[in-house]
Amino acid sequence: MPVHKRTDDIDWNDLRYALALARHGSLSATARLLKVNHATVARRIAALEASLGIVLFERRARGYRPTAQAQPVLQAAEQVEVPLLRLGRLADAERGQQLEGNVRVTCTEGIASHCIAPQLAALRQRWPGLQIEITVEHRSLSLARREADIAIRWARPQSGELYASRLGNVPYRLYRNPLTGDRSVIAAFDESLPDLPETRWLAKQKNLRPVIRSNSMLPLVAAARAGACAVLLPEFIGRQFPELVAEPGRPPVSRELWLVLHRDLRRTPRVRTVADFLGAAIRALLRQSS
Repeated sequence: MPVHKRTDDIDWNDLRYALALARHGSLSATARLLKVNHATVARRIAALEASLGIVLFERRARGYRPTAQAQPVLQAAEQVEVPLLRLGRLADAERGQQLEGNVRVTCTEGIASHCIAPQLAALRQRWPGLQIEITVEHRSLSLARREADIAIRWARPQSGELYASRLGNVPYRLYRNPLTGDRSVIAAFDESLPDLPETRWLAKQKNLRPVIRSNSMLPLVAAARAGACAVLLPEFIGRQFPELVAEPGRPPVSRELWLVLHRDLRRTPRVRTVADFLGAAIRALLRQSS
């Protein structure tokens, strides 16, 4: 028979690792989020399984899936997590009265490379005590679980204790190098991102053939700049490359961009300062497209 530890011997950190793995589905994604290596995640999960005497996850082709036995454990862990996270946010707000320390920003790759990174020199020059951590994700990280302090998102959040500020409308256009020979070929996101508006628009275009695919925008842009194909880009990105020319006419896709904070951290000076600075910079950049 398995030997069970007393429940008061269970390490909360092990439960935190289990929750993260259940939410993100892979050792690598969980490790990136918790800023450890994947071996640490595996060790923490094994320790918790040994403590409880049950198997919490089964390994599948697409990652880790919680077992039926894991469900009550994860539900109990979530109930413990909520007040602990709230206390952590409130304590962080109290500690963060100085304009120094780390501020975590989550956004997509295009926003990170073409909106945020170019602004960091000016931000650091003005507030040298701040450190900025950028997490590039297509999925939305949780501000409630403190996976980030600030999120730049392509949709307004519909739930949670969040404060959202609209940054502007983002038109997309089809860009290509005039030297591109075949005007029917295009670079596009791969099947891992099927729900993006630009992916859905492309699926309806019978005159365009995706010949280059990636889950990253950077190689798609590089291929278009080299003349291999066209690419659908936000105007604020496409116009940064003089070798790319936009097709005329009405933009085929348009999206809204939002800056999101958790209400508990909204008035924390270091978070508010970075949010205001980035918000103003992104609004100015988007106005150039209108």
